[in-house]
Amino acid sequence: MRTAADWERFAETLRSVGGEPVGPVSRDELVTTLMGLCERSESGRVLVEPGLYAELGAGAWEAVPDGTSPHTLTDVGMAIVRGSIGVAENAAVAVEGKHAPLQALPFLCEQLVLLLELEAVVPDMHEASARMPADALRFHHFTWISGPSKTADIEQTLVLGAHAARALMVVGIRDS
Repeated sequence: MRTAADWERFAETLRSVGGEPVGPVSRDELVTTLMGLCERSESGRVLVEPGLYAELGAGAWEAVPDGTSPHTLTDVGMAIVRGSIGVAENAAVAVEGKHAPLQALPFLCEQLVLLLELEAVVPDMHEASARMPADALRFHHFTWISGPSKTADIEQTLVLGAHAARALMVVGIRDS
């Protein structure tokens, strides 16, 4: 099955860039898996985009309230956001604006959890580009995220979380 091979390659690449693949898990296991990941949140505050919150229900997370200002996100320990396309060759995950209406959320949290359907994992950026939804920019932004934020610009010392989340977990979701 191509999907399984693409996920394995995606997971291997994600590990190589400092991210953590989780799963794949079934839809039935998703809430339990996320509850376990939420225990890692150092601040204890976990935010989920409103559409995803409606699907997951109550848990160790809260929905991003309407009208939230990015300035109020400085204490977010973890954010859970849906990804729409995963690329095996570089472990990039596309996040559509409709799944992250507060564009700053994936970048201001300490840890980012992206949910990714196994069927949405493709081998390379060529296929990913072909799969981009026609309305991808309708919601203002379409962002590719690969691995946690890191830089070694200052004295060649590796710093995690300098420009975005310092940890990235991608949960692969399978249908059964």
